[in-house]
Amino acid sequence: MPLGNEIGKFLWAIGEQTDGFKFGKPWRNSSKSLGLVIPIIREKDIKRKYKMMEETRGKIDIKDTGSVNIMKVFSNADMNVFIRSGIILSGTGQTRATASGMVVMPNSNQDIDVKCVYASKPTRAGAKMEAVDVAPPIVMQSLHDSQRDTWNAVSYFAQTSGIRARHGRGSRMESRLRYGGHQMIGASFLSMDETKNSAGSDDLLGVMKEVEKSQKSVEGAIKDIPVMKDQVGAIIFDVDSIVGFEVFDSPKSWASMHQKVLSKYGEVIRNEQEDMLFELKPEVIPKKITDFIEELTKSDEKTSYSNEVSKTIVIDGDRHVGEYTMLGTDIIHVIAFKRERAREQRQSARPAPPKRETRIRSSLDDSNESN
Repeated sequence: MPLGNEIGKFLWAIGEQTDGFKFGKPWRNSSKSLGLVIPIIREKDIKRKYKMMEETRGKIDIKDTGSVNIMKVFSNADMNVFIRSGIILSGTGQTRATASGMVVMPNSNQDIDVKCVYASKPTRAGAKMEAVDVAPPIVMQSLHDSQRDTWNAVSYFAQTSGIRARHGRGSRMESRLRYGGHQMIGASFLSMDETKNSAGSDDLLGVMKEVEKSQKSVEGAIKDIPVMKDQVGAIIFDVDSIVGFEVFDSPKSWASMHQKVLSKYGEVIRNEQEDMLFELKPEVIPKKITDFIEELTKSDEKTSYSNEVSKTIVIDGDRHVGEYTMLGTDIIHVIAFKRERAREQRQSARPAPPKRETRIRSSLDDSNESN
């Protein structure tokens, strides 16, 4: 059965609340909040064939290779280990984010595709790196694009957050980077205006820490979001649309990630209005979810990572972007975001994109084909 049909069936099972899926009680930070979180529940006994990296401390080592877009993972675990996309890796080497979800096989070492999220910090071959956080949605959206797009997303995140990291060296992006097998100057990817605008804001982790300091109430709000029994994911709404969607196959996987994931929607969750002129009515939520899934199933897809046991597929839609990971024939993770305006503004000069593969098909295709 075509791969696209499997993800279509999985998504429609969520939207139609079948195969054990159902939606939990909507949650708001306050009665004035515009943001809304819909828990995704799965009341079905699923035996995981993996563990999350966050559950296997001491079993996974990650090292800087000295190459900007590749790190090396060493697994001493006796089971498959899933590393989510957007995991920020920090240490004495250059700070990077995992570019796509990947399953690390037992007792193996593999390359990890990464993107630099701290342009002015040099790489350091052999440096041990640690998973410390997850990237915000605007940066997540850039990880399947060029390195320049990711740097621009980091700068955009800093600017729209109203905070500039105080840890970087600003426009002095003089660290030599190995990218595509060549020595390059980090600033050479940016125009003079872009470099000036990104001054002091090229350190994603530093910016995120500053944001957390300025929004201390976010942590408390996130901790108050109930994690329901059998919860496997969540749908995040702003005032009129879905801005984030993430689901795993198992409650154990979601439990290991939910606080870090939901905290990145702090601005949406905390956004309030006094007079409630705009409000997402409960009765329209199912229709919004159905429309969202319909759009996802019409998206293009292409493989971003694969090994002997798994593959990760990019979801590339007109208004949404994301990915899903399969372990064997099982879908273990799906993540999708509403595209940001920053994508329209980027000025990357890149070659023409490769020919796209087949579109993701909805579960309705089967019935159409049989008629």
